[in-house]
This record gives sequence, C-alpha cells and structure tokens, in this order.
Amino acid sequence: MTGSDPQRTEATDVSPQERQRRVIGLGSATGICVASMIGMGIFTVTGVVGADLGSASNLMLAWVIAGVVALAGALTIGELGAMRPKASAQYVIVHESLGPTCGYLNGMITLFIGYIAAIAAIAIVAGEYIENLAPWTDARITATVLLLGLGVIHAITVIGGKWFNDGLVILKVLVIVGFITAGLAMNVEPMVPDAALIEAARIHLPDSALAGIPIGADGPAILEHLRDAPSPPVFSAAIGLAVITISFAYLGWSTAAEVAGEIRNPGRSLPLAIIGSVIVVGALYLLMNVVYLRVVPPAAMRELDSDGTIVPMVNIGAVTARHLFGDVGGRIVIAMIVLLFVSTLSVSVMTSGRVVAAMSWKGQLPVSWGRLNHRGAPTLAIVLMVAGTVPLVWASGLKALLEYVGVLTTFAVCLTMLSVMVQRVRSPDLPRPFRIPLYPIPPLLSLGLGVWLIVTAAIEDVVPVLASIATLLLMLAAGPLLKRGSIIPSSSE
Repeated sequence: MTGSDPQRTEATDVSPQERQRRVIGLGSATGICVASMIGMGIFTVTGVVGADLGSASNLMLAWVIAGVVALAGALTIGELGAMRPKASAQYVIVHESLGPTCGYLNGMITLFIGYIAAIAAIAIVAGEYIENLAPWTDARITATVLLLGLGVIHAITVIGGKWFNDGLVILKVLVIVGFITAGLAMNVEPMVPDAALIEAARIHLPDSALAGIPIGADGPAILEHLRDAPSPPVFSAAIGLAVITISFAYLGWSTAAEVAGEIRNPGRSLPLAIIGSVIVVGALYLLMNVVYLRVVPPAAMRELDSDGTIVPMVNIGAVTARHLFGDVGGRIVIAMIVLLFVSTLSVSVMTSGRVVAAMSWKGQLPVSWGRLNHRGAPTLAIVLMVAGTVPLVWASGLKALLEYVGVLTTFAVCLTMLSVMVQRVRSPDLPRPFRIPLYPIPPLLSLGLGVWLIVTAAIEDVVPVLASIATLLLMLAAGPLLKRGSIIPSSSE
C-alpha cells in the first residue's frame, strides 16, 4: 500500500498468516512428515506390544491396521490442507467445520498430547540410548539439553530449521534402509531366551509362552514352542490396544499441514507430501518388523529389568542391532538411531510452534503467543512448547505415555474425519485442488476403525481411556482461562 505508514500497515493490513513465507518445497514437506513418523516408535513399539500379541501374524496385522488408519487420515488431511493452506491446517479446518469447541479440543490434543507428550517420550528414549553409549551421562539431563538446543534453532529462524531438518531426514532414511537391507540379507540365527528369563517367567508369568517352555528343551525346540504358542484372535481387544500403541509410530503423518502456510504450491505439494510419506514409511515399518521377527519371536519380546522384574523389550532396536552386527557394530548403529531421534525431535519442535500460533490467531490462546519474529518464526510459541515438555521428561513413564497418546490422538483424528464430511456437505462447490479418492470410504473407514480402537482399548485396559476423558474435561475447563489473554484482531486495532 503506497504512501501508508509501515507500522500501521503491519499492524492492521497484514495478518500473521500473510506474513509467513512460503519457503518449503515438496521435498522438504515430505521430509517433515517422514522425519516426524520415523523415530522412537519403530525402534521401540514392536517390543512393547510383541509379547501381548504372541504371533508374527498378529504383529504384522496390527502394524497394517495402524498403517491403514494413517493412510485414510492422510487422504483426508490432503484434501483439507489443500483447501486451507494455512499454519496448522488440521486445527483450522476442524475449527471451521465443527465449531470453536471441537477446534479447540483438536488443537489442544495436538499440542499437549500429539506434541508435548510425544516429544517427551522421544526425548526420554533418546536420552536412554545416549546413556547406553556413554554411561557417564544421565538420560533425563541429556533429553533436556536436546530439547533446549532444538528450541533455540527453531525459535530463531525458519530457513535454518528447514535446512537442519532436510539434512537429518536424509540420514534417517539411509540408516533405516541400511538396517533393513542388512537384516534381510544376513544369515541370522534367532535369539533364544536365556534361562534366567524363562525361570522368572515360570514364577511371575505362569500363563505366558515363556513359562510354558518344556524343561530341558534345546534352542530349536524353544523357538518352535514360542512360534506355535497360543495368541489372541484376530480383531481382539489385545490387537486393538496394540494398534493404539503402534499408532504412536505413525504419529506425524499430518505435520506438513502444520506448516501449510509456509509450503510452496500447497494445493499440489501438501497432499503429495502427506500421502506419499505415509506409503513410504508404512512400507519401511513392515520391512523393519520382518527384520525383528527374524531375530526375536513375538512371544519372546520380554527381558529382565535390573530389579529382576519382567518387562517388555522396549529397546528392541538396540537388541536387534547388537545381535546382527555384534557389540561394536551394534554401538555404531545405536549411535545412528540416536540421530534419528534428534531428527524427529527437531521436526516436532518446529511444527508444534505453528499449532500454538494458529490457535492464537483464532483467538483461543493469548495473542502474544502467535507473534512471529522478523524471520517468520513463532518464537514465543516454540519457547512455550519446550517449556511445557521438559517437566514431562522428569515425571513420566514410557508405556503409559504411549497408550495415553494413542487414545487421544485417535479421538483427534476422528474429529478431522468428521470435518471433511461436513465440508463436503456445507461447501460442495469450494475449490479443492485435491479430492479424496473413493470418497466417502476413507473417512468412514478411519472413523470406524478409530471408534473400534478406542472401545477395544477400554476393554483391554480402561486406565488410558479414563485418563484421556479426564484430560478432555480439564482442557474444556481451561479454555475460558486461556481465552482471557486472547485478542481477536479487528479493523479498529
């Protein structure tokens, strides 16, 4: 606007969304999704759920179902994000379709569960892997340092954060592909549970497959017993809870939508990035599980803790790496895995700030939280997200976090599925650069599976579901308090 006061123009004529710079291309957008999904989950979750599922077929089925849910969601977000290429497109479209209360809940779940709780879980595991390599470190202190360092990078600039993410995602894909290639090509002798674990299972888990191993059985007989052990039926509550937990590994397929306001040609690039990344990552996940199954039967995915208790094999990635490559080679691979965790943390810190900013721009969080610095980065939003994550690093348990995150993110995905259906009815003529193929099958499929997962999770273990309901009620109660600090811009400002 020629001849106008620059300060007034910035304050009244240019919204924060319009000040965002479209500097992210298709490759970087895809990398954001890939980096967000591939991280702690694939190196941990299989070991968490394997023994409960009992068989290779159940394990692979659970991963396939979780992938189908993610793909259906990706198709939906592809359409919605292309329609509304703004920061945190998922939150924006739910807000516009289902109203401010549902939009607020979707945004808060994305922030405090999909980001804060998930980032805390990844940081904890990253710290534990680093402690495994360098025993003189402390896992939680290391996790805190990682979060603070990444927060500084992304609070300062958009471009610098983008380049940092691009470099890490290339390394991440190379490590994953190398791990899979070696694991499938090598002549592998499966691991046989040691005698101490079997004896402990006979005492503490008498109904488990480990406890039923015949006394005096040799290695081949033990492995045959574990592979033939009874397992839960298909679509049982155990598989439902496992899919909820596995969904953590797919968490991140929608992250390109969180930076939609900074993506070039979003009508084409956004859906391609989201859908393509889910397909690629889903294939890599299935291949990684084939490698795990070559090393450890699902029924044997348990280990003895330092206090003598039997716990899930949460470090299955490290266990497999040592078995495949020996102690020295395993340590090198574990170091590479740590870099993957750093990549996922980096993308999560970057995108979480955009959700805070978008909620601020909608008037549901204090207006100051959405301000951008002169480089276009939401500095205060990122600082607040890191500040909210660090306390969880010091006061959380990994398994509980995974189940808790899974239930609430499934609920948030259901809200998004409803939103695309509402938009099709309410605004059928609105330009849609990308349309969901075979509509309405993908959103209906995702909704049906989401409801089934939550119900079966409650049947298997009601605590995560009750905790999730309590969290939703607390979020609703906190809404008016947060809104007091918000200011919805008007032309009179």
